[in-house]
Amino acid sequence: MTSTAIDTDIVIIGAGIAGLWLHHRLNQLGYHALLLEAHQIGHAQTLAAQGIIHGGSKYALNGVLSNAAQAISAMPARWQACFHGSGEINLSQAKILADHQLLWSTQRLSSKLVSFFASKALQSRMQAIPKSARNGIFADPGFKGALYALDEPVVDVPSLLGCFQQNYGHRILHTGAATLKFIREGQGIHRLAIGDTLQIKAQHFIVTAGEGTGELLSHHHIQRPEMQLRPLQMLLCKSADPSSPLPAIYAHSLGSGSKPIATITSHSDQHGNMVWYLGGNIAEQGVGKSPDKLIREAQALLKQIMPWVSLPDLDWATVNINRAEPKQKGFSRPDSAFVESHDNLHIAWPTKLALAPDLSDQLISTLQNASTNQHSYPEVTVLPQATVATPLWDRAFS
Repeated sequence: MTSTAIDTDIVIIGAGIAGLWLHHRLNQLGYHALLLEAHQIGHAQTLAAQGIIHGGSKYALNGVLSNAAQAISAMPARWQACFHGSGEINLSQAKILADHQLLWSTQRLSSKLVSFFASKALQSRMQAIPKSARNGIFADPGFKGALYALDEPVVDVPSLLGCFQQNYGHRILHTGAATLKFIREGQGIHRLAIGDTLQIKAQHFIVTAGEGTGELLSHHHIQRPEMQLRPLQMLLCKSADPSSPLPAIYAHSLGSGSKPIATITSHSDQHGNMVWYLGGNIAEQGVGKSPDKLIREAQALLKQIMPWVSLPDLDWATVNINRAEPKQKGFSRPDSAFVESHDNLHIAWPTKLALAPDLSDQLISTLQNASTNQHSYPEVTVLPQATVATPLWDRAFS
């Protein structure tokens, strides 16, 4: 069978936020970079994200600025510049759901103490909101807790993904179920074979495939880096009666511990109904539970943390998600974006959506230090362009 051969400067495998950000930057810098996706753009971890551009606030709720909090602290400002059209990538067409993430605590003293210590550690990144400035459900006189604004915007992820298609979508290509095989020559990778009919020659190959990275490494007997999966069982709920929708909320609920009890973001489904998407501690502790049991626990939790809110009858769903990351001791959360290189093969995980720009910086520096050349090549027509996956809140209730 005849195999078509094409050339590019750089091949990136995996069109989640990490691959998309890097792909855009590289093409912007003058490289000919192709981004390959077996499914749809953002179909797994990226579209399962809540869209919060974290700045480390939730990693400092014990009053200590951890390594994770410091590593991610510059990200909100960097993303904000992009949303305003003045950053490294023009993301001005992305829909911003909230300019600030909120954090609220209950009346309990333990919860207020955690809020106090967190505010001291974070200072300018976490501001108390006085009663006169509160709105939405937190303006209700029944709310008696403390409320803070975090310098962390929330973006609508589907619209964010659409931004990356605007300029370089013709170089984001769908490979389908074809097997990917690295072909070595000398010390590094010479070509990538896509099934039996296509081979792509490049100077560098970068894997940003999230959970799919593990399978790719195993298939090619690459033992380092190892991947770990930290699972979640997230919850979604929406009003059973669309005429009485849930209010919009983008907030962490804080208890007595150093992690949010729950993180709630709000997303409009394809019918215009508001969907609450619940993560945080309840999603971590929900792993392995039956959906019915977890839903009952979530219903009780909402009554506990929002006693002043009268909720409509709700439809519920759960979804299991794996956070794919470089393996850590004790399966702990990595503190920062990760890159490991083997000659011209680079394995990368951003570890958080917000860290995609930092991961891109690391990889661009690596490529420039390797004296990667820039070329002009014909555009690829032997593979179709990849499309954006359906949002999670439109899939979960079907």
